[in-house]
Amino acid sequence: MLIGVAAMAQGAFKVLSAKGENVMQKGSEYVPLGPGTQLPENSKIMLGENGVVELTNASKQTVTLNKPGIYTMNDLAGDFKADNSSLTQRYLAYVFKEMTGGEISSNLAITGSVERSLNDEVIRIYSPESTYIMSQNTTFMWESEKPTDTYKVVIKNLFDEEVISITVNGNSADLDLSKIEFEEDAIYKFSVVDPYDPANKSGELILRIPSSEEVSIMKKDLTEIEKYGDNNSAIYHMVLAKYCKVNGLYVDAVSHYEKAIELAPESEMFKKEYNGFLKEAGVKS
Repeated sequence: MLIGVAAMAQGAFKVLSAKGENVMQKGSEYVPLGPGTQLPENSKIMLGENGVVELTNASKQTVTLNKPGIYTMNDLAGDFKADNSSLTQRYLAYVFKEMTGGEISSNLAITGSVERSLNDEVIRIYSPESTYIMSQNTTFMWESEKPTDTYKVVIKNLFDEEVISITVNGNSADLDLSKIEFEEDAIYKFSVVDPYDPANKSGELILRIPSSEEVSIMKKDLTEIEKYGDNNSAIYHMVLAKYCKVNGLYVDAVSHYEKAIELAPESEMFKKEYNGFLKEAGVKS
């Protein structure tokens, strides 16, 4: 991956040449890289598949990057490494294609019908009619046609026995699902209601518990992605949102979309992608 001298001087880099689809983070947007583009220290660039970028500094020292991924211009030794694994590259490619207007594979579509009872209720949960969940801290979000300050959040098993019942303020609930002994391959039901107005309620979101084998695979995948991730990177959270969407972890996908937009509030690309997800899920019209 590294071509040229090993030592790089302090300061910004400049693009000598760029081939393929490559972009630079500029504020909350990503713009195409081209010859002459200045790359300040700590700026980020993203190389697409078959992308090649040749950089130089004030001392005329050069380095060539040719591996897909996200690079931070903070390595003064010039030994740049992509901030991702092969798994991350695959999901990064999905994000990259959407950002550059490319077509996305049909396997990224949300599975299941979006014509659901959840949409017919006053409170709309941010998810399709069902979602896989993991035994971890999970945030559930919703919106209501009749907003109130307080909501009651309930999780029931198939026998309508309450597993969780709490009251929260605002339009989200952070639940530590690791404290609940969910049965493998079982189904549970999540709902939200106004404790003072029973008519102001949601439909029942089906919570699916993955098998131990599925959990093992997803944990391995997420560990691989997170190993190379930057929790303060909007793109990193977009990659995680993609992974969660493809693997049916829709509630977790929402959390990562929200975090990406929080980190890059001016990004119309991220907002468009998130709104597309919510429409596909049947939450937005």
